[in-house]
Amino acid sequence: MLAALLEEVDQQLAEARGKRRYQLKDKRPTTIQTLFGEVMFRRNDYYDRQAGAYTFLLDAELGFDGAQSISPCLEETAVELAVECSSYRKAARTLESIVGYAVLSHEAIRQLVLEAPVSLHHPVSQRHGRVLFVEADGLFISRQGKGKRAKEEKILAVHEGWKRNGSQLELVNRRHYLHEGEGDVWERFEEWLMKEYAYDPCRDLLIINGDAASWITACREYFGKRACFQLDRFHVARELRQCLSDHPCWRDVRKKLAKQDEEGFSWS
Repeated sequence: MLAALLEEVDQQLAEARGKRRYQLKDKRPTTIQTLFGEVMFRRNDYYDRQAGAYTFLLDAELGFDGAQSISPCLEETAVELAVECSSYRKAARTLESIVGYAVLSHEAIRQLVLEAPVSLHHPVSQRHGRVLFVEADGLFISRQGKGKRAKEEKILAVHEGWKRNGSQLELVNRRHYLHEGEGDVWERFEEWLMKEYAYDPCRDLLIINGDAASWITACREYFGKRACFQLDRFHVARELRQCLSDHPCWRDVRKKLAKQDEEGFSWS
């Protein structure tokens, strides 16, 4: 029934189109995933003489990206579930129970969240649009027994910024996450953020500090544009010392670095 309705809309668009601009080339089969299940139908393929490219008028009319084969309603629902369920895996299971089969994987839902415009999402709390600061580090702990290698504990400290308390500065809502198990660090950490901070991946941003360990820098690929990674000051200082310790300007550079005076660097 839905397929017939879509084909009827496509036919109406064909009759109303500007024929000088849109040349009908073919009728192509396609499949889209919807909240009602998989829908297969045929839609008209046009050559847009003005743009010099092929297009589907039905896709533009429905706001549908034919390359993804996901209906706008299903995409919006998946994004909403990702935040409400506080886990992409739970969102995928919930969506499966609604549709009746595994329509989207947890990774596919995560990608939709990363790409979703703000207008698709409603915040879970009034405290949205925040910046959360993350300090990532690995702590190697010796293990008892001959020949056993030290184990690296992955620790992430999170806070919401700074506030002044008398003459001192203190961190706001600081908490710690200790990664346990074999799962992906950043996936588990994001689920923890959703529970502990009501983290909203569509509105909140992350500033992540750490060294250049591969598991830490992997945050750039996982979070994409939702996070900014920067090398922490200790490792910046260490790299500068290795490069400039024999340079005559090193003492001045070290003083400017201690004062966080990047504008004051001078070279001779």
